Amino acid sequence: MEQPLVTVVVVSYNHSKFIKENLDSIKNQTYSNIQLIVGDDASPDNSADIMDQWLTENNYSAEKNFHAQNTGLATMLNECVALAKGKYIKLIAADDFLHPEAIEKSVSKLENLGEDYGMIFTDTFAVNESSAVVQDVADYNKTGNVDPLIFRQELIKGNRIPALTVMMRTEAVRETGKYDSTFIVEDYYRWLKINEKYLIAYIPEKLAYYRIHTDNISKTRAERIDLEFAMLQTMFDKEGKVRHKINGFIQQKYFLKKEIPAEFFILYKNYPFHIKRLVFCIQNHIPPMIYKIACKFI
Repeated sequence: MEQPLVTVVVVSYNHSKFIKENLDSIKNQTYSNIQLIVGDDASPDNSADIMDQWLTENNYSAEKNFHAQNTGLATMLNECVALAKGKYIKLIAADDFLHPEAIEKSVSKLENLGEDYGMIFTDTFAVNESSAVVQDVADYNKTGNVDPLIFRQELIKGNRIPALTVMMRTEAVRETGKYDSTFIVEDYYRWLKINEKYLIAYIPEKLAYYRIHTDNISKTRAERIDLEFAMLQTMFDKEGKVRHKINGFIQQKYFLKKEIPAEFFILYKNYPFHIKRLVFCIQNHIPPMIYKIACKFI
């Protein structure tokens, strides 16, 4: 098989104790035509130094993108994508790592499928901070191993893709625009944009290792993620596949008197399957207690 160039981007933020394992997994790939790009977003630990040290000790060439000031993940990814020369690109956080055949099998399948497919993902192991395999976090075979046209619709219902396993056509990444710092769930946004233009393939094999950390996600961050999922679904649901979920989300916000961010409400107003009376009441600041009465006049 011809080996088209694959760009692998490793990004770190406070991942110093995992970097060696990650880079070792790239060096040990059965696929050899790799452009490595390493990036660090001004980690307060010594992540950049460890990357440098590993590259020197292993005599492995790489493009470096080390920030002196923290800019956020989206900026880091955009800068690294701009450096990419490969036909395919893989983005991976430095705390995760790859199975030796991850790149070879992903390239082989994408090459065989052709240009209708913009990206591919695989199943993954979950590991703890000591790299011991633990219980799976999701059943990716159930959600991914379906007809690509069905998957296209299912992806709008929720993120079914483990980011560390993904390989994308570099052309598809650039065609669908830069990473957006507005979103915490920037990867799901990317999948949905590619999903509009291309099919997505799946390999039902565990070809990566996803790191489970013990740190609990904050309530504020969790709520923001939930909001972003609802926003993205509102943006991409052109057929009303998730209208009950979207309408239910905004109804809950309204009736519990929780803030509905203006950015979300604008999207919801333009959503073809919105509830008209609900939009009217929110827009006119009608309190939930008189919602039913107000509806009689709409």
